[in-house]
Amino acid sequence: MIRTAILFLILAGLSFGDTLTLNTTPLETSGTGPFTIDFQFDSGDMAVSNTVTLSDFMFGGGSLNTTPSSQSGDITLGTSPFSVTLGNSSFYNDVQFSFTPGTSLSFDVASTSNAEPATPDTFTFAIFDGSTNEIPTDNPNFFDSFFELDLPGGGSPMDTILSASSGYSVSIAAPTYTSGTSGGGGGMIATPEPSTLTLLGLAGAVILGLRRKRHA
Repeated sequence: MIRTAILFLILAGLSFGDTLTLNTTPLETSGTGPFTIDFQFDSGDMAVSNTVTLSDFMFGGGSLNTTPSSQSGDITLGTSPFSVTLGNSSFYNDVQFSFTPGTSLSFDVASTSNAEPATPDTFTFAIFDGSTNEIPTDNPNFFDSFFELDLPGGGSPMDTILSASSGYSVSIAAPTYTSGTSGGGGGMIATPEPSTLTLLGLAGAVILGLRRKRHA
């Protein structure tokens, strides 16, 4: 019973983010590197604040230089663990990192969703090859990105677009985007909210009651 209560206590303090996972095995032997990851967040209306936060990075045997090779606009980097937050206080917000591909690349994606009056805020994830060109994709919005997240604009809902490489020397499948789980790294972030604090209190009371009963 105590174990159950403790598990309940742990789960009560955790929230789960969405996870993007891209198969990067084709890049390992493509001979088109070195590669650069590009995260970009374009503001639809800077009067309405939104952020996109990326965390829980997994590289499938590859690696990332956590010092940006390029940075512009509203960018905040976290350490221990590494995270990237892009805001929309500027129209163009972009950060790039040199990247050595492994079998896969995954990271958690968390965002606010404050509606813009007309044009949505748009986040994209792309990869540049050794020629400093974005790997072309079949994204229908003319972004050469493997992932596009459009936050609400003009009353529209949040929208996600997954893209595969198109017309490139190697074929890279579109990533997967999973809600509420993580691609191998857990994806659980300790962020208690008011309702969570209530659960924490209940779990604590259960544990205390069990201890008193056992003592008696």
